[in-house]
Amino acid sequence: MRLFVCKTTELLEGAQKAVRIGRQSVLVINYQGQFYALRNLCTHDSYALEGGKLENGKITCEAHGATFNLETGAATMPAVKAVRLYKTVLEGDDLYVEEL
Repeated sequence: MRLFVCKTTELLEGAQKAVRIGRQSVLVINYQGQFYALRNLCTHDSYALEGGKLENGKITCEAHGATFNLETGAATMPAVKAVRLYKTVLEGDDLYVEEL
């Protein structure tokens, strides 16, 4: 399933936008000019990742401080399970997200 997110010019550097793919909330992020998409849910305690701090290629869960790598989904304690990633697709200046 592919979902139109927005025009790339609408998601500025450091911005985050939550969208729904089916029943899942997916967080789309512009980090250092690259677009990433991951499930908008911390694997430690089911807390939304939206609004978390972006630093060193990771997003930090505001609830307990677990971090998730934007490229791999890898987690740090207290989370032990990686977060699910989604594919971002650019067509011109249109940004799409699709399941891997």
